[in-house]
Amino acid sequence: MNNKMFYLILLSIVLGIVGGIFLPEQMIAIRWLGTLFINLLKLIALPLIFSALVGAITSIGNTRRLGSIGVYTIFYVMVSVSFAVFIGLLLLNVFKPGAGLPPELILANVSTTHTKTLDFSSFLLTLFPPNIVAAAAKFEIMPIVFFSIVFSIACISVGESAKPVMNLFNGLRDIFVKMIIWLMYLTPIGLFSLLGSAIAEAALQKRLMESVRGMLLFIVVFMLGLLLQCLWQFAIIRYIRRKKASEFVRQASNPMLTAFVTSSSIATLPVALIAAKQLKLTDEVARFVLPFSTTINLAGTAMYEAVSTLFFCQILGMHLSITAQIGIFITSIVAGMGATGIPEGGLVTMIMVLRSANVPTSALVLLLPFDRILDRFRTMVNVWGSLVCTATVDYVSTKKQRAAVLPDYAAEKEDVALA
Repeated sequence: MNNKMFYLILLSIVLGIVGGIFLPEQMIAIRWLGTLFINLLKLIALPLIFSALVGAITSIGNTRRLGSIGVYTIFYVMVSVSFAVFIGLLLLNVFKPGAGLPPELILANVSTTHTKTLDFSSFLLTLFPPNIVAAAAKFEIMPIVFFSIVFSIACISVGESAKPVMNLFNGLRDIFVKMIIWLMYLTPIGLFSLLGSAIAEAALQKRLMESVRGMLLFIVVFMLGLLLQCLWQFAIIRYIRRKKASEFVRQASNPMLTAFVTSSSIATLPVALIAAKQLKLTDEVARFVLPFSTTINLAGTAMYEAVSTLFFCQILGMHLSITAQIGIFITSIVAGMGATGIPEGGLVTMIMVLRSANVPTSALVLLLPFDRILDRFRTMVNVWGSLVCTATVDYVSTKKQRAAVLPDYAAEKEDVALA
């Protein structure tokens, strides 16, 4: 989105706040506009998640050409995203920014309350429904995600004859990405309605300032999580680059700034490839790892979805056990990997995480005023993580190649000496 849209979103935030405080009844009357916006997000969420995951997973088929590089990449991505979600959940459990906030902030747009305690066995049962079409009709996204994973693995196993199917889903992913970009142009209207009605509810109940303090604490905790995610990855760079770590940060700054401006990991990919070349990373590694990592290594997005869901649960007074939080942990990883690296993609896939935790999707209203700026920061972390992933895979694969070459070279020298 361009700068005009960014300013329109800022204007809608200001107008929503003013309208919610001074015209609460009128803002509640136009709440249906925000509900319509949320419904449109939900409409695109399921096909987007399915096509995005199929497109990303089937691209693993290229690892036959690149050998172990693909394995290293997948391993790093899983570790990175898992660390991000773990850090986020840990911080939310320590600081509890949602504790004490009025549940009406979330339940203002729904008629029923979803404040039951979750258990892990119930979560597991939802993953394997007897009818996948019925699950889709009920908007149970996790079974669709697991089905897409199995479907993708089957496509890779079939091989050449499945290439048209893989290309079809890559095309579908691009189409749904375009639809989301179009939908985002309605963000100012939906945001004005949702934010205004939520503030109106809080203002009528005299709990507005308490709600603002809770949201600010949530933002601070989330930003702290992003910082910790960057720090442990910088420690890896310090180890593999040693004295050249500062050079890595300097070259990575341009892609990260581009990510901040565009809010898109995919749009930043060309700049990241240039940075990889300037860092003298192996061209073969960079050309495979960066596109693949950009698609699924969305650690910042996964952290955002995990901490937001737990934040909403705290507001609703839902007491989650460790096993229930493991369910959120797993779902956030999958959802973060399916966010496709586009602006607001995490907002769409977050619906999946909310559904898995029985949190009403109306909870998104609390994030919409801040999502645009938070999206820029988490996209920066995503791009940084992709560059660190590329450098790490390049280091490991190069080291392995050298280890393989040295015995052959030693044997050759010994043969020459004997001759």
